[in-house]
Amino acid sequence: MLAMASARRARQPRVPRAPRVHRASAIVRGVSAAPTSKAARQPGPRGRRAAGGSNARAIAAALGVVAMGALAVVGHRSWAAGRVTLTFHVGDAARPATPLQLTVFPDVSAVTAPSPPQALAELTLAADAALTLTADEVSSHAIVRFRGDGIGAGCVHVQLGQPLPAIALQPPGIARGRVVAPTAVWLNGWRCAGLRPVADAEVTVMTGGGIGIDLGVARTAADGTFTIAGIDTTRDGLGLRVRAAGCALAHAALQPDGVGVLTAGDVALEQGAQRQGLIAAPPGFDCGSLLVLARGLPGVQTRPAADGRFTLDHLPERTEPRLLLLGVPPTLAHREASAAANAPVRIELVQAAMVRGRVRSAIGKPAAGALVWIGDQDAVRADDDGCFELVSQLPGEVAVQAQWESTDGRRRRHKWLAARRLQLAPGATVDGVELVVTDR
Repeated sequence: MLAMASARRARQPRVPRAPRVHRASAIVRGVSAAPTSKAARQPGPRGRRAAGGSNARAIAAALGVVAMGALAVVGHRSWAAGRVTLTFHVGDAARPATPLQLTVFPDVSAVTAPSPPQALAELTLAADAALTLTADEVSSHAIVRFRGDGIGAGCVHVQLGQPLPAIALQPPGIARGRVVAPTAVWLNGWRCAGLRPVADAEVTVMTGGGIGIDLGVARTAADGTFTIAGIDTTRDGLGLRVRAAGCALAHAALQPDGVGVLTAGDVALEQGAQRQGLIAAPPGFDCGSLLVLARGLPGVQTRPAADGRFTLDHLPERTEPRLLLLGVPPTLAHREASAAANAPVRIELVQAAMVRGRVRSAIGKPAAGALVWIGDQDAVRADDDGCFELVSQLPGEVAVQAQWESTDGRRRRHKWLAARRLQLAPGATVDGVELVVTDR
């Protein structure tokens, strides 16, 4: 009997018990005591659409914030790339801060530019203040000279977009030396080489290499010695430029010789040459506004008289440099001339021509930023539409050339060239010149 009862109990299925839920607790929690199915917990189509719209709005808002941040970063970099700030401080706290006289010069090649170049701006600044230069005032590079009472004069090179550390103003130092010239003396029947002092020579402490920005000037004494005070001897790249009558222009390096002292030792001059010349200009033109330069010889320059006559001094012997004219108006151009030793120097000014046109690729794309030039004159850069303008061109048959660099999808750089021959008449303007660059 017991065995049969046990077998019947084993065959009966076991019914699972429902979980015990306290009714009062379920009411307080606001949930049903009955279990919910998975299908009941899934949202309907309207709920899914609402949830999807909320997610899309959140993603769009996040992307908008990221885009605004990227634009802000790009804008700040573009803003910072177009300016540079200079700050000065007095190295010795015991010395009072005095106003600074600042002169801004272009950082240009001295091969085809006057030395020193014409100043861009003259400013007065407190020694503990800051100066900000922008692209509206200077090009990408410039040189700033600073001077002040009780402060050594110096220069600093600046580049737009590149931060500069604070410039420490130092006490004034000195540069000294002696200017001599070779000579020959007779000793016991022998002709011996010697050195003689050069008096009244002009000695300039300069910086910037051939650019030649002066920090101080002095004249040599009867024994050829000189002392130039008021310079910052801690600056790099300081040198001397010496001019003396009948001698070639000379340059010499300065070396430290104690605290606040630079020395050049003996600066030996060489025999120089002189050239007389004439600028043949149209009637009524004042040549006194021009400047005659010897190409490749920084500092060898002169200003002609109103009638065009000039004297170019301090040339090295046995040299015949090409001569350049600065200050020529766009309506005129000068023919090539050189300082020949055995022929009169004549520089002819003629009515200039002008060339306007456009540079494009073979598929018609504007070649923005392409370089365009004629002969060995300075190149101009085409604008965003590929348009260019060449002024002060000599009349005659010329070749207009262009060069454009582009980058492909793999960031490889390609150089494209173009050339076209033109016939220019005096005073004429040639418009609509099309230059198609190719990869030849």
